[in-house]
Amino acid sequence: MSRRFMVLLERATRIRQLIDREQQSGKSSPIRLMRMKRLYLSISQSLRSLTEKRMVAIASAPRMRPDVLFLNVRSAPALSGNW
Repeated sequence: MSRRFMVLLERATRIRQLIDREQQSGKSSPIRLMRMKRLYLSISQSLRSLTEKRMVAIASAPRMRPDVLFLNVRSAPALSGNW
């Protein structure tokens, strides 16, 4: 995973913990809570975007194909003893 992804993931985790702590406190500030939730949402969207880009890159990567194709399992050299 990329360094950027790991940093964003760590930030999202810390902000989520701060949000939970703020919600559980008796004197939670609605303004602060809203700002933290907005920040958490923006980081979550960035994480989602990075994940989607990575999935597209994996799906569109060229596949390694063997030079020799065997008709069936028995024609493979390791099984037929002709290697």
